[in-house]
Amino acid sequence: MKFERLSAVSSIWHELFSQAANAMPFSSYEWYNALARNLLKTDPLVLTFLDDHKLIGVIPARIIDRKLELIGDERVTDINGMIYLSEYKERIIEHLAEHVVKNDLEIDLYPLERDSPLTIGLGERLSGLTVQKKDSCPLLELPRTWEDYLAGLTAKSRHELRRKMKKINRVSLKDVQPSDIEKLFELMTLSDREKNDFLQEDIIAFFREISEIFYKRGWLRMRAAVVSGRVIGMILAFASGGRVYLFNMGFDPEFRNMSPGVVTIGLDIRAAIEEKYQYYDFLRGDEDYKYRLGASDRYTVRVTR
Repeated sequence: MKFERLSAVSSIWHELFSQAANAMPFSSYEWYNALARNLLKTDPLVLTFLDDHKLIGVIPARIIDRKLELIGDERVTDINGMIYLSEYKERIIEHLAEHVVKNDLEIDLYPLERDSPLTIGLGERLSGLTVQKKDSCPLLELPRTWEDYLAGLTAKSRHELRRKMKKINRVSLKDVQPSDIEKLFELMTLSDREKNDFLQEDIIAFFREISEIFYKRGWLRMRAAVVSGRVIGMILAFASGGRVYLFNMGFDPEFRNMSPGVVTIGLDIRAAIEEKYQYYDFLRGDEDYKYRLGASDRYTVRVTR
């Protein structure tokens, strides 16, 4: 294992990504490069693991003041962790644990999934480890049909969603281009005043870059709900590996009586079912609408030592 500059591992990270069973947009080189360029403003070191010059795993982590911590920005990093070839998972964790003990390092790894290899593997190998429950990241397992989905909701949620969806006979869900992200920014600020503070220049630049790059990779799922030529809601999501990741959204409060936010997501869930996706991942945040739409609770953890 060794630390390398992010910019130096572009090609081998892409090769690893194409073979890794746990690959997702948030573990791609493109994600971390956009993060580094726009938010971190540096070319960070990342922890690489090789077998005979072949990259077998990457942990986007660095050591600062004898503390091993993950690279990210809490404003946009909902899930973090390592990307690896399955057959080398145990070896990678073993080497990392040995390095931590040998150098008497502190650890602060967040946000990890509670069943991630880092959470479980380090817990089995290191003493003095603390695993703290952190953020809700609700997850919806998608059934085979829309009717099966509706049947799986509570009676109250099913009635509420059906009532809202009946209002949308004239509403269509359309794919939009990365250049349309300016409309998303407008809707985000209209629908949530707190997002005025969130949408700082660096965040806007990050959103623009990641939407362009993910569009080229075929992962971008940016969609608008349109009625009579007016966009009433828009989602920024990513899709890969049988899963849709809902990253952000906004809606026009002028159409609040139509529940444009929930309707836009409901339409996309229906589309995801028709497209044979297995999961709809709402990512970080415990907003009520996620659970009313059928998501089950899931949470990230912080691993410290």
